[in-house]
Amino acid sequence: MLHDGLKASAAAVRVGYESPSQFSREFKRYFGVTPGEEVNRVRQTVADPSA
Repeated sequence: MLHDGLKASAAAVRVGYESPSQFSREFKRYFGVTPGEEVNRVRQTVADPSA
């Protein structure tokens, strides 16, 4: 999502999910944050590596 600039719904389809909401639920269950929250976290880390 971060590399290709995809929204969660497009990433969901790309990895084989038919339902973007199911992808988001599974992502949050596995990683503890939503896909959007993870993208924002990574962007902040890249922008400020000392964070």
